[in-house]
Amino acid sequence: MGTRTILAGIKSANTYWLLSLVLAVFGLGSSACFALDLMGPPASGLRQGQFHIGADYSYSQMDLELTEGKWIEYLDHSSPLSGKYAESFTLKDFKLNKAHVNIGYGLADNWEGFLRLGGVNAKFGESNFYEEGEEFDSQTDLAIGCGIKATFYEDGNLKIGGLFQVSRAELDGKMRPNGWPVAGDSVQIELTEIQIAVGPSYKLADNLLIYGGPFLHFVDGDLDDEYSAPEVDEEGTVTGFLTGKDSWAIEERSIFGSYIGAQVELAENCSVNIECQLTSAAEAIAVGLLWKF
Repeated sequence: MGTRTILAGIKSANTYWLLSLVLAVFGLGSSACFALDLMGPPASGLRQGQFHIGADYSYSQMDLELTEGKWIEYLDHSSPLSGKYAESFTLKDFKLNKAHVNIGYGLADNWEGFLRLGGVNAKFGESNFYEEGEEFDSQTDLAIGCGIKATFYEDGNLKIGGLFQVSRAELDGKMRPNGWPVAGDSVQIELTEIQIAVGPSYKLADNLLIYGGPFLHFVDGDLDDEYSAPEVDEEGTVTGFLTGKDSWAIEERSIFGSYIGAQVELAENCSVNIECQLTSAAEAIAVGLLWKF
């Protein structure tokens, strides 16, 4: 009995130090990494009829392209004026915090599907939106997602597979440019992200799996900025009240990326994933806890 207790303690300690090492490596190697949604191993990890339930968190920072800009303005009850912006511009350092509960099901031995439900908030600032040092911070809003994974090849400790996942969020928040007397400035963002990945996963030890590979990242959405401000003449007299709306389409700046991750088994059928994702315009780190049953 004493020998079994000692061996169990050694195995637990090994798991702890292995997880600590993985966290340290990612902390040092991805100081610039901030996340798109967690992808996990690209191959399926469920048998047919098996479930998993888990929780994941991601923090991402990306540059987005705002295109097809247009505006409309009203001064009191006068006829509206409208037009289009001739040039697109980059919304820099758009940050997203996402937290989900996810449920997966083994559709077949080499196929699994999953659903996500959670919350998201966004932030950006100093982005040349109005070139006035503005800052935007959204409230926490609903985020949903789904996806599918498949195993294409398996040989011993090696699996090669692919995944497709999509997420959707609608964000509401306030933005106030510095130096502009804005009475009310409301921003609504609709954002859809798609990730497609393919790659290997390899079991290095009984409780450690490494994975990664190339992936594609697509972003689609809309940004609407509704504002109102007093019109003031040279003498400081309010002559009217201006309301308006600016609108843009949202696109990704870079499609191609790569990611790397590790899955550490904490106990039987319970594991944690840690991964870093990178494109030329987006950086991400994500963690997730998963239980199979």
